[in-house]
Amino acid sequence: MDIKGEHLLMDAFECDEVILNDSSLLRQILIEAALDAEMEVLHCYFHQFTPQGITGILVLATSHLSIHTWPEENYASLDFYTCGDKEIIEIGYALLKQLTSKKAVVYSISRGIQHAETPQKNRHHVESTRLFNRGDDSDHVSLQQILSGQHDILFHQKNSIQDIQLVKASDIRMYLDEQLQFSSLDEHAYHEALVHPIFAASLSPRRILILGGGDGLALREVLKYKEVKEIELVEIDADVVNAAMNVEELKKLNQRSFEDSRVTVHIQDAVDYLSSNSACYDIIIIDFPDPTNKKISALYTKEFYTLLQRSLSRRGLCVCQSNSPRDTPIVFWSINETMKASQLYTLSYHTIIPSFGDWGFHIGSKKPLSAPILSTDVSFPTLPSDFTKLMHFSTHSLSKKQFAVVNSAEHLVLHKIFKKEGLYL
Repeated sequence: MDIKGEHLLMDAFECDEVILNDSSLLRQILIEAALDAEMEVLHCYFHQFTPQGITGILVLATSHLSIHTWPEENYASLDFYTCGDKEIIEIGYALLKQLTSKKAVVYSISRGIQHAETPQKNRHHVESTRLFNRGDDSDHVSLQQILSGQHDILFHQKNSIQDIQLVKASDIRMYLDEQLQFSSLDEHAYHEALVHPIFAASLSPRRILILGGGDGLALREVLKYKEVKEIELVEIDADVVNAAMNVEELKKLNQRSFEDSRVTVHIQDAVDYLSSNSACYDIIIIDFPDPTNKKISALYTKEFYTLLQRSLSRRGLCVCQSNSPRDTPIVFWSINETMKASQLYTLSYHTIIPSFGDWGFHIGSKKPLSAPILSTDVSFPTLPSDFTKLMHFSTHSLSKKQFAVVNSAEHLVLHKIFKKEGLYL
C-alpha cells in the first residue's frame, strides 16, 4: 500500500479578532475548506472559551483540520492533514484569507512511509499580497515590491488604452495598468484550463477565434491541435502583440505562436470585429481582463454574448474566463446567467491557479452540454484526467448563485458587483 499525505501547520498573524471569536463562523469556514478539498467531514467540535478564544476540530475521513485562536493577540494556529496525494496548500492559503490574516508562516510537510528516512518539510513566509484578494491593490503592491528589488524591465509601453509592463525577476510577469495578467511560474495552469476542455468538447475544431490573448499564451495551447486549420486572434492593443512577437523571453514562453501560418491577427475592438464579420467559428475563446470598470464590463453583457452566439457554427462552442468562484462568486455566476440569457447552454468549471487562487470558466453552446472527456493526445499536465473533478463547487460559491444577475447594456452592473465583492477594499 502506498501510504502518503500532506500536512500543513499554519501560524496566522494580524487576523480579525471578531472572526477569531465567532465559533459558528469558524466552523463554517473550516467545513467549507474541507469540502473544497473534496474531503468527507465525519465529526466536528468547537469550544468557546471565556472570556474569549476558540478551539475547534474537524475529524475527516482523510485525517483532520483544527484551529485554536487568541483573538486578543489577533493570532490563530491551524493544523491541516490529509492522507493521499491531494494538494492542500491553496486550501491553506484560502483559509488564511478567510481569517483576514495579513501575514503568516506556513509549514508544509510531506508525510508517509517514503519519507521515513528523509522527512521533507518546507517553510513559507507568506507575504501580505499573497493573502489579499486579487485586484488593483494587491497587484500594485506586488509590482512595487518587484520593482524595488533586482529586476529587468523587458517591455514597457503606455498608450491610450493601457500601461503595459513586462517584468523579469524570479519569474516573468505581465501587468496591464498594474493588474497582473500572468506569471510564467503558473500561467500554464490558466491557459490549459481555458483551452483544452473546450477542445475536448468540440466535434470539429477547425476554425478558431480568440478574443483578447494578445500575449500568445492561449494561442500556444490552441496550436497543439493539428486539426485546427485557421485561427483569428482579435486584440485591441497592438503593443501587447508587439511585445509577444518581439520580446525574446515572451516569444520563448508563447513558443513563437504568432509565427504559425495558421494565425491571422486583427488589431481591433472585439465588438466591432464581431459586428462586422459574418464568419462562423467552431470555437471562440474569450480571454478578456476582469470587469474592473464600465468599459470592460460592457464585454460581459447579454448583447455581447448574443453577438458571440451568432458567430458560432451550428455545433460551435465558446469559453469565457469568468473570475473566481471563491472570491467573486456573484460575478462568476452572473457571467453564467448572462450567457444563458443570450440563448447559450452553459457548463461551468474551475481550477486552482497559484497566482490568482480559485479561478472559474464557463463553456457556452447552442445545444445542451455534457462533461467533456479530455484528450490524451495533447499534453496538459496541470489538468486532471477526469474533467468532472473541476465541475464541483463549494457550498459557499453555490449559495451565492441566487444573487446572480444578467449584465446588459441597459443594466450594466458587473463592474459594480466586482468592486462590492471585495477586490477594491
